[in-house]
Formats: sequence, structure tokens, C-alpha cells
Amino acid sequence: MKEDSRSLDAPSSRRPRLAGADEDAETLLRPTLADESVFAPASATASRSADAREEEDAEEDSPGTQDRSYEVTGASWKGYLFAALPVAACLFGTGREPWSKGLIAALMAVLLLCFAPRRKLPALPFYCLLGALFAPLLSFLPNAWFFQLPAWRTTLVEDWGIHLSQTLTPQASVALEAWLLFAVCSLWLFWCLTRGFSDVQRRGMVQTLAFGGVLLCVLSMLDYTRMVPIPWWPRNTKEWGNAFGPFANRNHISSIAAMTCVLCAAGGYDAFRRGSRLWLPCLLGFIPPIAAILMNSSRAGVLLLFLGITVWMGTIAMKRGFFQKLAVSASLIFIIGTLLVMSGGNVSKRFTEGGITQFASDNGRGSLFVETLKMSLDSPWTGVGLGNFDATFPQFSDLPVHERRYLHPESDLLWLLSEGGLLTVLPALGLVFWIFLSTGPWYGKKRKSGMADRRLRNAAAIVFGLGAVHGLGDVPNHGLGYATFMALLAGIAIRPRRLPDAASTSQRVVLRLCGLLLLALGAAWTAVGLGHPVLPGTSAAEALRARAGKLADSGSPAGALPLMDQAIALAPMDFRYYYERACLRLRLGLPKEEALLDFSRCRELDKNYALLCYSEGVYWLDYDPQYAMVSWREMLRRYPEAAPGTYGYFNAMLSHSHQHPELREPLWSLATKSELKFEFLKTVTTRDEFERCLRSLLAQQPELRGLESSQRQALFSMWYQYGNQESLIAALEANAKWREDGWRILAEHYARNSDFQRAVQTAMPYLPSVNRSVPGTSTDIPTLERAFLYNPTDARRGIDLFQAQKTQGDLDGALRTLEKVKAISNAPAYIRQEVASLYMMKQDYRRAWEAMREAIEAMQKR
Repeated sequence: MKEDSRSLDAPSSRRPRLAGADEDAETLLRPTLADESVFAPASATASRSADAREEEDAEEDSPGTQDRSYEVTGASWKGYLFAALPVAACLFGTGREPWSKGLIAALMAVLLLCFAPRRKLPALPFYCLLGALFAPLLSFLPNAWFFQLPAWRTTLVEDWGIHLSQTLTPQASVALEAWLLFAVCSLWLFWCLTRGFSDVQRRGMVQTLAFGGVLLCVLSMLDYTRMVPIPWWPRNTKEWGNAFGPFANRNHISSIAAMTCVLCAAGGYDAFRRGSRLWLPCLLGFIPPIAAILMNSSRAGVLLLFLGITVWMGTIAMKRGFFQKLAVSASLIFIIGTLLVMSGGNVSKRFTEGGITQFASDNGRGSLFVETLKMSLDSPWTGVGLGNFDATFPQFSDLPVHERRYLHPESDLLWLLSEGGLLTVLPALGLVFWIFLSTGPWYGKKRKSGMADRRLRNAAAIVFGLGAVHGLGDVPNHGLGYATFMALLAGIAIRPRRLPDAASTSQRVVLRLCGLLLLALGAAWTAVGLGHPVLPGTSAAEALRARAGKLADSGSPAGALPLMDQAIALAPMDFRYYYERACLRLRLGLPKEEALLDFSRCRELDKNYALLCYSEGVYWLDYDPQYAMVSWREMLRRYPEAAPGTYGYFNAMLSHSHQHPELREPLWSLATKSELKFEFLKTVTTRDEFERCLRSLLAQQPELRGLESSQRQALFSMWYQYGNQESLIAALEANAKWREDGWRILAEHYARNSDFQRAVQTAMPYLPSVNRSVPGTSTDIPTLERAFLYNPTDARRGIDLFQAQKTQGDLDGALRTLEKVKAISNAPAYIRQEVASLYMMKQDYRRAWEAMREAIEAMQKR
């Protein structure tokens, strides 16, 4: 829609009035009594109050007036300011580290103090929000008020001496910090829903979020390619894998990229309808998000992009026409398919590999969802306490995953259910349901008045829906940066008529008091980030752990031990802390039993994770190697699949036995399977040890069924080198199954004893069959000799001559011909077997064996 070019006469005779006790701080900035969203004529302004004018203009805003207000008034800067907070939250660490939480909380506090809410939330969403906020506090009730504790808690407390909290949640301090973070997100959501944004502010927020998302995608790609590394973004390759973007989970930036595409489309379409040149930057803004999705190889990003653009085009961009929508949707499918091909196939490979089979596998998300639901049945109403999933899930899970740990259930909904229970989930779902009902209108007669604002609100609702859908199969909304993004989208999407009542003075005062509390909380988180554990919870425990690590690395383990004790008191179910405290006890020379107890607690707190058991054994080697067997035995019990093989963990354990010979016998006792005994035999260097271990192996598996063919061949070679050769030869002669893998050793043994005839007869059945070429039609030897003489590099002519000579009984001539053919580069592989066959016909078995051995060596090279 073309902008209205008429000039406006701003009323200059009015003076700004002072803000009263119940007014916003922003009122001081108003140049006139006119509404901040629409600069209406003076006659209309005099007859309407500011709140009524704002609501009416947001619902039935004429396009011309809206565009004029966008140019003339200065109220649009507030929309940019409000939307800048989620962008800044993502840029500055996404709230992963304490300093990032403190910074984001401080920014929120400033907004709450300066810009109080202006609308009142209806009763249903208000009580749903309060219920979801305060229901997790039920986990702080004393456990003595309820029935018997779960068996796993009793075991940890009584058998292992782990001091858990005397509340329903096993880690009260961890749950407290997690609840504070949850309260911050809830408070921000409440402010976004009740702020009462004007149409101009909504347009500015959509544009800011769109271009902010483009900036995030550009910086993510620059950081990923190391062109412009961003050091303050959270990185932990060991626990989170390779990162992409500012989030710990690389899928979350792909979700933001898909949302950014929809916001760019909405902003560009709005600018085009208003005749603004801003549509071109919005169009170009599509490039970085799509490039980020393809570079990240994100399936979720592609699906959300396709879903978001399709829904937006079907409900916002096109007014009518089924075939028009169908054509555009088909074109969109072809465009996305082309982009997938252009990306090098990385994204398409991720769609094809795994798929439903991987989802339903033992270590897929489907099994994880089922295990999480089983865990929720233990405390369905109150959950295990916010922030306690990763510590308590190993006590319930039997998933056969031993090389990594589950930090979350791969679903926002299931995560909230397992930690907060149904008393938290049900009000939260009710609030989300009300938000979706309060968007639109999506259908019915659409008047031209207010269409631009409606399109922006509905686009924000679509983007909010994308984040909600992503939260069903991932955990983006549990991050502070992503949650601020979603909350603001919810505030943009709400129809003004759904908030008919103005905010009361008490509501404004309470929100400003919450802003002060939020400011204090941000300061506390910042102090924790600086190394001062003033706030209980995981962040303080990690700060203490980091200080202890620095002291230990600097050569002061005595000062680090008390810090680890404090960290364990704050997070008593974090298995890593017990492991590190046990290492400190060994370094300080404290009783080994105390270190062993801490190591045992570490293993008990996570009964599935196996890799730390191997590391524990390696650490014991420098103090008492015999204790290493305890953790290594547990490692092989938990993760037997990782033990065999050249690069298996049992082979790695054997490599340490060279420096610690006393471990040989205990390691042999760990080899309970044939493949492990074979790995042990590969490291034997003495005849006596080999004989003893071989007898034990044969007593367990007389037929060697647990070994593959290549392993049996290697075993027979070691047997012939270190063991009793006569017993091996006798076993190979008597056992036809063994002879299939040991015929080479048997034939070599006969040849060494000059029994060449038996050597040739033994090897002949196991050589590949000779695929002789079809002989030529000519049997005239002189003609064939001339043809081969004129074509000395043609192996086919030499073979024709050989076959003719062999047919006529000229074995010597045939041998001479084969020697010439064998020297040709492209000669068939069976030539050496033909030579051996000719020598066998002449009963020259020594030369037949020599030719056959060449054939065997050539076969092994192939």
C-alpha cells in the first residue's frame, strides 16, 4: 500500500505534562497528549482517551494514518528497544553462563522499571501463569510429610553416604536456582503479554527481530568458519559436541534461522504494501538464515523453514485462490529441494540416514521419551525438582547408551513434566492454549482497516508456533535467550481486544518491585560468574569447581579440596564432583579407601556412563595399579561392545600392562570372552604365558566359535610361533573347520619339512578356481608362435599358444610360454596356478610349490 504523503500539523501548543505516581516513566518523554502509536487529528484526539485510542487504532488502524505515525511520531523507538533485548540475550551468551544470566536479568530489570505494563491479563491466563510459576515450589516440601522415599534415594543416602536434601527434590539448591531462572522467564512473559504494544511498536519489533536474527546467523557462520571467532559464546565440545551459533545446542540457531525467514517475509511484505524501500533488505535477509541452516546440516531447521513459510504464505500473504496457494507451495518445495542439493548433500543425507528407524531404536529419541515418561510416574504431580533431570535420570533409565549422558529428554514438554510435574505442565499448557486462541483473526471477513497490523500479529503467532512445535522434539525453550525471543513473539501476537482492561496501579507497583528483585538477582548471578558463590545452585557449584581446578593445576590441591566439598554440598548428585575430589585425595596422599569411596559414588550416581570408568583406572596407575581393576571391570561390564578390537578399550588396558607387569594376570581374568582372550594373546611375548593362556582359551571354547576367520588365522600364526607346533599341526589335520583358516600354516609346515607334494595338495583346494579363457579356434602351434612373437604384450595370444601346447602334450613349451606371459603387466591372475599345475603334471612338486606360493602371495595382496 502506498504511503500517504499528506503533511501533518503536529499540535505544538500543548506542553508535556509531568508523570504522576501511577504513570509510566515513559510518559515524561511524550511530546503531546496524543497516543504514541497514532498521531490522530486534534479534533479526534480531544474526544478520546489515550488507552481507548490505542486499542481502537491497533484493531482498526487505517493504513494511511498508521504510516504517517510511523514517520512523524518518535514512539517507534520503543519497539526497537523492546525487541533488542532478546537479540542481545542471544548475542551475549544466551544465558548459559552465570554472567550472561546476570546481564540479561539486569536488562530485563531496566525495562520493567522504566516501562510498566499498561494492560491487565484476564483471569484465566493470569492464574495459569501463577500456577505454572509457583507449582515447582512444591518440590521444596519436606519429604517426611509424604510416604516412603524411592529406593534409589535410600540407597544413595544409607549405603553410599551421599547427603541429599530433606525435601521432595534431592537437590534443593539446584532446584532453587532453576526456579529462579524459570521465574525470570515467567516474569518476562507476563510483561510481554501485558505491556500493550501499539501497532507501530509491533512493526518495529518484527523488523528488529528479523534483522537481529540475520545478524545472529551471520555471526554464527563467521564464528563456525573461524573468520571472526566469538569467545564469549558457550562452548563445551566434550559434553555438547561441536557448536554452531550462540547456543549450546546447534539445532537452536537453525530454529532461530527458520523463524527469521518468516519474520523477514512478513516485514518485507508489510514494507512493500506500505511503499517502503525496506522490502529489499528484508528480501536479502533470507540469504544468511538459509545459508546457516544448510551449513549447520539441520533437519529441524529445514522442516521449520518449510512449515513456517508455507503457513505464512497460506494464511497471510495470499488472500484467496486455492490453486494460487498450491502453485506457490509447490514452487517452495522445489526451491528447498534445490537448496538441499546445492548444499552438497549434507542435509539430505541426514534426512535419509536413520530416520524413523533411528528414532525408534534403543538409543533414539523414542526410547528416551518412553524412559522419561516412566521416570515421571515416580512423582507425577510435583516432579523431581527443576534442574534435576540429568542427575536423577540415570537412576531410572536402562537405555543401552554408555558413551554419552542424557542431559535432557530432547523435549521441552517432557523436561517440564519430569522436573515440574503435572501441576506445572497443565497450567503452562493452558497459558499456551490461551495465547493461540488470542491471536488472529485468521478467517472471516477482513476489513482493510488494521490489515497491516493484523498481518504482523499473525506472522508473529506463526513464528511463536514454530518455536512451540520445535519444543516438542527438542529443548530450545529451556534456554534463557530463546525463551525471551518466544515471550516477545507471544506479546506481539496477542490481539489488543483480548486485553480490554487497563493495568491497575498495584500491578504496576508490583512489577516495578519485581524489577528491583530482578536487578538484585542479576547482580548475584554476575557475582557468581566472577567466582563468588553468593547464590546457591549449579552456577555456584560450577564456580567452586572451576576455582578448585585452578588451585589444583597451580600445585595447591590442599586448597582445592575444601572447595570441592562445598561444590558437592550444593550439588550432591553431580558425579563429576566426586571423581575430581577422589583425584585430589590421591594427589594429597590421603587414604586410598576414601578416594575409592568417592570413585564408587561417582559410578553409582551414573550407572550407565562407562567412559569415566576407564579414565578412573588410568588415574589409579600412578598410585596403586591394582585398584585400576575395580573400575576397568565395571567398564567392561557396562560397555562390553567397546572392549574388543584393535582400538577397543581392552586393548588400551593391555597397553598399560607393559609398564605395569603386575596387571597381566588381573587383565587375563577380565578377558571372559574369546575375542578378549585373543586380544590378550596378541600381546604375549613368552612361550610359557602363551601356552597357559591358550589352554584356558581352548578349555572355554574348544571350537573357537567366538572368533572371526581373520582372528583364527592370526591365532594359528601366534600358536605356530610361540606354542607347540606339533599340537597345532595335529589339530589342523584333524579338524576340517580349523583347516579352512589354517591351511596356509599347514602347507608351509609341510614345505619346510620338504614334503612339497602334501604342501601342494593341501593348498590347492583353497585357492580360487581358475577362470580360463576360451581357447582360440586355431591349434597350429607355429602360427600361434608367430602371432605371439609379433605381439609380445598381448597376453591373450600367449595364452592361446600355451593351451595349444598343453593340449598336444608339450609341457616344457607350455611352461616357457607361461613364463613369458607371467611377465606381461596385464596377465591374468591364474597364470601362476597354471604353472603350478604343469609342474604337478611333471611331478616336480618343489617347483609346483614355489609357483603356488607366489599365487598365494598374489591372492593375499588382492
